[in-house]
Amino acid sequence: MGAFDPVIGLWWRADRPDERLPGYLEQRSGRRASPWRLTLHGQFDDAPSTPGLVQYQTLFGETPSGPFTLTGASLSSGPSGLHSVAVKETIWSAWQLLQGGHVDDQQPYGEAVFEIPGLLHWLGPTGLNVHMQAEVHAGEGRWDRPADGEEPRRLESKLDDDLRLTLGPSSSHKFGRDSDLKTYGATYAVTSAAGVRLEVLTRVSAALADLHAIVTGAPMQAYNMRLVTTGEQVLTVVDASRPVGRRWSRSGLRDPFLDTAEIDFESFIPRWLGLCQDLPVAVAAAVPRNDRQFVQSKFIDTCNGLEALAAHKWDDAPLSDQEEGLLKTLKDVGVNRDLRDAVKLTLRMRRFPLQKKLERLAEVLGEQSAQWLLGHPVSAWAELSASLRNSLAHGFAMKGGLGDDDLFVILAQQAAHQLLSLALLQEAGYNNERSPKPGELLWQSGRSNAGHPNSVLFDNLEFVAFHADRWRGWKAAASDSSSSAGTA
Repeated sequence: MGAFDPVIGLWWRADRPDERLPGYLEQRSGRRASPWRLTLHGQFDDAPSTPGLVQYQTLFGETPSGPFTLTGASLSSGPSGLHSVAVKETIWSAWQLLQGGHVDDQQPYGEAVFEIPGLLHWLGPTGLNVHMQAEVHAGEGRWDRPADGEEPRRLESKLDDDLRLTLGPSSSHKFGRDSDLKTYGATYAVTSAAGVRLEVLTRVSAALADLHAIVTGAPMQAYNMRLVTTGEQVLTVVDASRPVGRRWSRSGLRDPFLDTAEIDFESFIPRWLGLCQDLPVAVAAAVPRNDRQFVQSKFIDTCNGLEALAAHKWDDAPLSDQEEGLLKTLKDVGVNRDLRDAVKLTLRMRRFPLQKKLERLAEVLGEQSAQWLLGHPVSAWAELSASLRNSLAHGFAMKGGLGDDDLFVILAQQAAHQLLSLALLQEAGYNNERSPKPGELLWQSGRSNAGHPNSVLFDNLEFVAFHADRWRGWKAAASDSSSSAGTA
C-alpha cells in the first residue's frame, strides 16, 4: 500500500449538503489519536462541536480523486474570536476515511471483503489453499490440492440468521514488459442480504485480527477492506498506515500455531466472536501488543484475563449444601437481600480463589500437557503465581524475595500468558485432534503433540516448559524463608 496523497476539494456535513467549504485532506504522520486531518477554508454555520468538546460528525467530500466520507470526525482547532479575519480556518480530525462514495453511519452493506497479514497460512494444508506445498505442513495427510481449473472451496461460518463469514484463497496478476507475476493470498468476506452496518463489520474484523494475533504470536490488523452497499455501491476503507503484522508474514518464522485444518471453522468462528464480546478483558490480555508495558503490570492484566475466563466457564456452579444452609439461616433471621448477596459473593470467592482458578484452567491443557508446561505438581506454579499477583496488586513482599527475582517474574508472566491464549482457543473449540489421547493439547507420552512447532506461540511454550522444574524449587525456597522467619 502506497502513501496517501493529500487531496483538495469541497467538504460538507452529512446533514447540511448546501453548506460546502473548500478543504485540504491529509494523513497525519506519527502516532496520533486520529489518523486523518481536514483543514477547511472557513467554518460551518452553527458549528456542531467546539475544540476540546468531542461531538463526532460525518463529513462528505468531492475531490478530483473522487468522493470521500470521513467518519468519526470532530473539530480539533477553530478560529479565535479575538482576531478579526476575512476567512477563518478550521481543522477537523477523523478516525476513518471511506473512498468511493458518500454514506452515513447507518448505511447497510451487503458485503465486506478484507485481509489480515499472513492469512494464506491460516488456510493450512487443505484443498482451500491453491498453491502451498503440502510437505511444509505437519498436516499433509489432510492436503487435497484442487485440480487445474477447479474452483477452490471456501470455508463458511454462519454468524447469525443473516450474517455469514467466508474464507478462501485469492490471487492477483501483474503484467509487465519483462515479467508476469502472479501473487497469492486469502480474504475474509462478510455477507448479509439484509445489510449490516460498518460498526458491526469493524467489530468482526477486529475480533478476527485478535484471533490471528494469538495464533501467530504477533500483533495483527485487518486491512484493505472493500465495502459493497445493498445498492451495489462499492467503497474502500482507506488504510492510514501499513497494517500491523505485515512483517510476520515475511519473516522466516511464519507458521501459525494452528490452522483451519485443525478446527471446525463453522462452529469455531462464532464461538470466538462470542468470547471477544463476552470476555474483552481476557482477549485483550492474550493478544500480543507492541508496547512497553512493565512485565509486572502485564502479569496483573493477564491474571485478570484468566480470572474473567474462569468466571465465564465456572461461575454458574451451584453452592454447596452447607453454603446454601448458611444463606437460608441469614434469611430466616431477617438479614436483608443486599447483605445476603454480598455474603454469597464472598463464599464463591473464598471457595474459588485465584490459585484454584489457575489450577482448573491448567486442566484444559490435559494432565500431561499441563505438567510438561508448568511442572509437577501444577499446584506449585499456581500457588506462586497467585502469590505474585497478590503481592503486586496489594504491595506486600513475597516470601523468599521472589518478587525481586527477574526470571521468576518473567516466567510467571510468560506461563500465565500462554495458558490464557491456549485456554481461549480451547474454549472456542480447538482440541488438537492430532493428539493420540483426547484432551492433551501439547504433550503426551513424552513427546510433543503440536503440529506447528515452527510457530512463535510454540516457541514461547517451549521456553516456559524448559523452566518447568523451577517452580518446585522456588516454592521450597519460599517455604524455607517462611520457616526461618517463624523460628527467628
